[in-house]
Amino acid sequence: MAPDFNKEFETSDDFLGELGVGEEKRKITREETAEAYGISFEMEWIIHYANLVTILMFFFMILYAFSTMAGSANYEKAMASIQKQMGGDSAQLQRIEKQEKEAEMAYAMEGYIKNKNLAEFAKVETDAQRVKISLSNPILFDLGSSNLKPDAVPALKEIGQLIKNMPNPVIVDGHTDNIPVSGKKFRSNFELSAARAFSVIRYFIDSEKISPERFTAFGYGEFRPLYDNDTEAHRAMNRRIEINIMRQK
Repeated sequence: MAPDFNKEFETSDDFLGELGVGEEKRKITREETAEAYGISFEMEWIIHYANLVTILMFFFMILYAFSTMAGSANYEKAMASIQKQMGGDSAQLQRIEKQEKEAEMAYAMEGYIKNKNLAEFAKVETDAQRVKISLSNPILFDLGSSNLKPDAVPALKEIGQLIKNMPNPVIVDGHTDNIPVSGKKFRSNFELSAARAFSVIRYFIDSEKISPERFTAFGYGEFRPLYDNDTEAHRAMNRRIEINIMRQK
């Protein structure tokens, strides 16, 4: 029998029933779907549960991937991009753009270190407060000296080019091993580490023409080691300069 379209229907189910698409027909469709998966109609919920578990699995895989990237420039770039896509008011967007520039700077420095095979002597770390570029002494200074070596210039020039056009304040920290200084120029490792930090800042000011107002120097001597000073390799890693580009809120 042809459906009577002149009737008035109280509900959509009444209309579907008139068309022959009633509950029984929809039930058969679901039963056929369940049969295709090899389960009974009463166990149809398993299909939806399996789909949910699959989605959750991919979600946690993405979270794990991000966790392994945490602290890297790639992670910072990804997070800045996600935040930018989510949008916000003008103040939020300006803050995100600053974060994006800071992340791009860190990413560029990581690329430089990789391309120049400097991973043994340099590394980049990022957190909410700063982008930290660590350079160990072999490429910067001779033992007991605060004079920059010629080999230090290319790396410092690269860093200077990255931070030159950014307004962020920069803190340069000097660190030494625990071997007492010899000679008359420096009375302690405190003085030596501070002098090395000032040498790096002096390069940025004189050679890269970066405003002196942006810089602060600290010398920590042997009192913030990365490793125990028990081997020459560990002492070499403790003799380092850390260039901290402070992140803006």
